[in-house]
Amino acid sequence: MSADDNLPCDGEPWPDEAFIRGAVEQANLNALRLALFQQTGDPALATMRIEPRAVRGGSMSVMVVAPDDRAALKEKAVAYLRGGPVAQCPAPDIAETARLLDLFGAPADDPMMLRRAVEELAFSDMPRALEWRQRPSAEVLAGYDVTIIGAGISGLATGIRLKALGIPFRIIERQSGVGGTWVLNDYPEARVDISNFVYQFKFEKNYPWRSYFASQPEIRAYLEHIATKYGIREHIRFNTAVTDAVWDEAAQRWSLRLITGGGSESALSTRILFSASGLFSTAKLPDIEGIERFGGAMFHTTMWDHSVPIAGKRVALIGTGSSGAQLMPHLARAAETLSVFQRTPNWVAPVEGYQAPVTKAQHWLMRHMPNYWSWFCYAFSILDRQLEPLQEYDLEWQQRGGLVNERNDKFRAFLEQTLRSRFAGRPDLLAKSLPAYPPAARRLVVDNGWFDALLRPNVELLTDPIARITPGGIVSADGTERPFDLIVLGSGFQTSRYLWPVRYRGRGGVTPEALWAKDGARSYLGMTMPGFPNFFMFYGPNGQPRGGGFHAWAELWAGYATQVIMAMVERGAGSAEVRAQVYDAYNARMDSAMGRLIWGGEGSGSYYLNEHGRSGVNMPWRAEAYYRWIAEPAMADFELR
Repeated sequence: MSADDNLPCDGEPWPDEAFIRGAVEQANLNALRLALFQQTGDPALATMRIEPRAVRGGSMSVMVVAPDDRAALKEKAVAYLRGGPVAQCPAPDIAETARLLDLFGAPADDPMMLRRAVEELAFSDMPRALEWRQRPSAEVLAGYDVTIIGAGISGLATGIRLKALGIPFRIIERQSGVGGTWVLNDYPEARVDISNFVYQFKFEKNYPWRSYFASQPEIRAYLEHIATKYGIREHIRFNTAVTDAVWDEAAQRWSLRLITGGGSESALSTRILFSASGLFSTAKLPDIEGIERFGGAMFHTTMWDHSVPIAGKRVALIGTGSSGAQLMPHLARAAETLSVFQRTPNWVAPVEGYQAPVTKAQHWLMRHMPNYWSWFCYAFSILDRQLEPLQEYDLEWQQRGGLVNERNDKFRAFLEQTLRSRFAGRPDLLAKSLPAYPPAARRLVVDNGWFDALLRPNVELLTDPIARITPGGIVSADGTERPFDLIVLGSGFQTSRYLWPVRYRGRGGVTPEALWAKDGARSYLGMTMPGFPNFFMFYGPNGQPRGGGFHAWAELWAGYATQVIMAMVERGAGSAEVRAQVYDAYNARMDSAMGRLIWGGEGSGSYYLNEHGRSGVNMPWRAEAYYRWIAEPAMADFELR
């Protein structure tokens, strides 16, 4: 009998020993060990050995229970769970959490990193909750109303934070539903490329994910669930776009112009304005001669036309980044023929369990073994953070003949060996697929069946540039014209068009375009800029952290901006604006630090780079440094009026 058979639901009789043993066999044993130790205090659990297990060619590792201790751990877990439902032990204090992290094999080196770990482990209901020192009256708070543009992840995180503090807010969303980019991107096979056990809010425990890497419908359902459960939906105005935002200095408020999907216009005044429009909200359409004359069906991945059949069609896919590569196997299975036009090859990484479901037994263990969920999720977070060291040049390693650094070179060897193995006997595909730049110089692509699809007889990978598009097909640079019924544009997003399409005018009429004219969009901490009082943007210029779950960062961004509002309220200020010298000094430090990172290296190309060739998306610092700066705002950075 498998552990999934006869699964008991909440309220049903406790399962038998066979079921429990099956669930324990599927467990992350190190996470289970820590959860069991918290509940029982059994000293034998603390002395069990753990050891690193190399993954991805030795470029990363995970901590596992040593083989000699696994059987004893499983027996202890079965014996404990066989006893029936148990109450969760009290949340550990800071000192005990530090001890637990040491036992888990992930020590927190200083108080701020320990604080971050406490938040990530989420033993409490709201691990990043904020509290007033003395709660202001509703009348006072009414003067600090907030308007949020966008009902995606950041918008929801911010609304939840404001609602808990009693700060009035509204969310303006141009689409018809909650989810932001997860509403926009509903192409077949759309899914996350980071585990949703990292890609989730920390205040929502034990959400019943169906898979480890959730699909677009599942992610959207999760966000709809969050909006409903936390009372945010009634604050959202759907099918409405902000077209203009102008700072009124006399009133110390933003004046907004809105337009609905039906074309009706209205005005709105708000004290504080947040842009949660995100990075992946504006499609990038390729500039190809004749594209407007194509006679068949054609659409971008963000504008998927589900009424257009794929079966039996001659299909072209332009673009092989994350969206295109994720979608391609679906097209390959359905189409009569598929031609994939690739400009730059990507490193495609196999990920264990990418399409695997989360078993019912695992869900049972997360619900009924107290704190197992916390440690299970934390293990994913630790693995995710190990991408950061791959992104940095090691000059000593290079002087000894290495390419980037030891970890990156190991990862490269692993990925290259994967390519050679998958394309054994197909030197043509290997030559077209092997990048010249190092892994992590541009966004890694997760294998969603890419390798298998390229080996199908109805699929061809083309690397010749596209010369033009004709009414009937595509002409390559060598003059060959191929006929197509459908062209899919997997050409990505205009990531440098921050805040678009809203037209902003700040203090004295300054615009973002004027502020960013020299070398593209910039910000302070990815969130704010001088000349724009009471304005915060989430996932702004150079605001992409190098590691960590996006939802966690959205919670932190919301917390940072909300704490600035709280300071305004407590000091009776009408506006808060980051100081120009703070903004300038930060960007100077950022430019200096960028030199040690591998993004945008020769041959990589990347959405990481803006039209000026500067890295305008990522930040150069490791996530732990960024956390220190945004966990609590330095109010001296702001001028309050």
